[in-house]
Amino acid sequence: MIKKDPTQVAAVEKAVAEKYGKDAVQDFRSTWSPEKEKEYLSEVKKLVRKNTKILKNKEKTISEDIVIRSAPIRNPEDRACPVCKTYSFSGRDDLYMNRYTCCYLCYYDFVLYQEESWKNGERPSKEHFEHAMRRRNNG
Repeated sequence: MIKKDPTQVAAVEKAVAEKYGKDAVQDFRSTWSPEKEKEYLSEVKKLVRKNTKILKNKEKTISEDIVIRSAPIRNPEDRACPVCKTYSFSGRDDLYMNRYTCCYLCYYDFVLYQEESWKNGERPSKEHFEHAMRRRNNG
């Protein structure tokens, strides 16, 4: 662990305070109070209600079983491929996640040319899966 020189830390804080103002180096907890906490929590609740209302307005119910949304709702947890557990921000992966519930690489390795069996619930054998993962990691 690197020991920090207190005079150097103070000099950096002073320079930041001169350039950006005293609030830039002040610890936020020094001005935080229970009243500010309540106000902050109420603002967060209002924002959640507003976002929920916006999402509900974007939905169109056709029948009891069918709901159409103007944009797909994605949770951060949905960004990981359920097959290989790889986390992705790729738009290409979103396309395959929505259609085949797997990322692009899993689609290429396991679904391509076998879409019907994949849609029927067949998944790769453990050996096939491990072979594909080794190939991905080595190449």
